[in-house]
Amino acid sequence: MRLFKKKKTYESFIAWSKTLDRRVSSAAMILENSAGQVLIVKAGYKSYWTFPGGIIDAGETPKEAAIREVFEEVGITVDPSTVDFVAVVNRKSNLAQTYQFIFKTTLTKTMLEHLVLQASELEDYALITKADVTRENRPYGKVIHTWATGAIGYVEQLFDRRTDG
Repeated sequence: MRLFKKKKTYESFIAWSKTLDRRVSSAAMILENSAGQVLIVKAGYKSYWTFPGGIIDAGETPKEAAIREVFEEVGITVDPSTVDFVAVVNRKSNLAQTYQFIFKTTLTKTMLEHLVLQASELEDYALITKADVTRENRPYGKVIHTWATGAIGYVEQLFDRRTDG
């Protein structure tokens, strides 16, 4: 009898879990040098600049995804032991609700010398400071504004995906 109850409870749990919201998650990496500049990239399919990053693949941790995306997008190899967690951003729009995990590592001169843009996705890169973000000299994604304000931990972003990054 106990076995039946456990099985029924387990099956009920599985059925219930299938009704829950499924949220896509992504990860991004802040690559900041000793002068306080960060590396940002401009994807051809976005109207704004952002940090290297992308969707977390099945079986990956957010940190692994951020490191992989940096390598894929800008050709920079990041040592996992140098990566720190910064924030998780709950991004809510009229299209979806997603989580973005933000990590940070030091950008060295050697890394910049090995930078190669992913031609199929990226158009350009730049090094910017927090002061550049306040000047709004280019369209920045919300994650860059989050960095510029020093936000860490848990951050909520509400936006219209048609116009905001």
